[in-house]
Amino acid sequence: MTHGSDRNDEGQESGSDTSEPCRPLREILVTAMLLAPVLAAIWVVPWFVTQDGLTHLYNAWIIAASTAGDSAFSPYYEVHWRPLPNWAGHLALIGLLRVVSPWAADRIVMSASLLGIAVATVWLRARVVGGRGSFAACALSALLALSFSWLMGFSSFQLGACLFPITLGVWWKGRDGLRAGRMAGVSALLILGYFGHLVSLGLTVCAMMFLAIVLPGGSRWARLWRTGVSLAPLGGLGVVYLKLSRQGGPMHPKFPAPGEFLSISGWVRRLGWVDPISVAIKVGLPFTDHVGPLYAVFSPAVWLALAGLLGLATAWRGTRERRAWQALGAILVMGGVFGPDSLGPGHGDYLPQRLALLGLVALVPTFDRAAKSWTQRAAAGAIVVALVLQTVVVWDYALDSQRKVAQMVAIGPSVGRGQRVATLISDLKTRFRPNAALHADSWLGISEGAVLWSNYETRYYYFPVQFRPELARPDSFELEQIALRGGSDEAEERWARVLETYRDAIDRVIVWRDDPGLDAITERWYELVVRRGDARVYRRREGR
Repeated sequence: MTHGSDRNDEGQESGSDTSEPCRPLREILVTAMLLAPVLAAIWVVPWFVTQDGLTHLYNAWIIAASTAGDSAFSPYYEVHWRPLPNWAGHLALIGLLRVVSPWAADRIVMSASLLGIAVATVWLRARVVGGRGSFAACALSALLALSFSWLMGFSSFQLGACLFPITLGVWWKGRDGLRAGRMAGVSALLILGYFGHLVSLGLTVCAMMFLAIVLPGGSRWARLWRTGVSLAPLGGLGVVYLKLSRQGGPMHPKFPAPGEFLSISGWVRRLGWVDPISVAIKVGLPFTDHVGPLYAVFSPAVWLALAGLLGLATAWRGTRERRAWQALGAILVMGGVFGPDSLGPGHGDYLPQRLALLGLVALVPTFDRAAKSWTQRAAAGAIVVALVLQTVVVWDYALDSQRKVAQMVAIGPSVGRGQRVATLISDLKTRFRPNAALHADSWLGISEGAVLWSNYETRYYYFPVQFRPELARPDSFELEQIALRGGSDEAEERWARVLETYRDAIDRVIVWRDDPGLDAITERWYELVVRRGDARVYRRREGR
């Protein structure tokens, strides 16, 4: 990557590393303009949705209904009002649902979680290096906003990730002379971060402590203890979380197998999995089903990797402060590569992508205002190409999402009001890492008031909406496993067992795509009501 110019800082309260004023407004506007084509897609393409976004919206709808005294969902769902470290996305949606439609609320959260991390990252760079702008830094910040995590719909993490650069920026300005007001501000941001996401909070804490230790200037011990005092309010929340986490079972970090690092193909697979940017297959031609190794030239991740390789030529130069930010970014990215994929099956997944994403955010403050060598110019150019290609790929996904989700929405009136629904996904094949069809049925939970047994959030303690424990119902995990094993004998056995055991609790079956074996099992007890493209609705046969 390209890096910030040399500077000298003696630890002033302002924390400024340059005599130039800190004026990030221009860079913020430039970054917003770079994201304008994707913002247009969010608002122009009606059913451009993230993978998990509609499920979060559905559960926020359930919570809003419960607070408004609507009892339609109360026989099936209960809301756990506990200090969970995953509330931010739901609370934002609940507030929006009081003033706008569900569709608009989803658009607003998509837009905010996109713009938020980009703007916050540009702002952090301005806090660290002053008012010297960098187009390459703006382009990288926009690219990082268009991340895998964003398109997966991890809204609480995305909102928590916005606080990563904001909290570091607030701390940075007074790092060598933290006063009571700034310490209180850092503490407040950390508490907000807890209710965003535990991973982004944990990485914020680790980043602050790392910088407090390795930065030159001032009194290191004074900086450490004052920073530690700022962290103190998290102690009580940490105890609460540890008690809540027991509901997910013991934490067993799942590390990559050592064999993954013993071959080139293993490294390729591992880096492809950790990649926090790519949202489509890396060897595909956008807007087509064509696949081939030469099409890797259209992969944003390939161009970002090229920028990184070019940046190595100027890496580790300049002041110790710049090297501290470089080291922080490198440690977080390496943590994604060599660290665990999860902390256990009941504690969430996709940890490597989140570490790598925030590691790249930490590198943005090292960018020069202007490229001074051919390698820096080439790296900046590669970043811009990556951003352009990522914008193209996101538009490709948006149109694919429109085709899929619109079909699911069209069958809504045939589902009927307040019906109990099991969703059968027969084919999950897609060119994209996120799958817009996977949770598209969640919209029917909103538009038709359906009870969706596929509501995956109810499986995890860190989400507020849970099924009532006394219900006899299909498990959302079982429905997911059937989808993952579509076309196999095991999938047919599992589906037959679900219908035999719980058909009295299933009024309608929603089916996505054809599978002769699974369809034959469905038709033993259910009859076809309507079909719209790949989406179908079945109702229970009378007398069965």
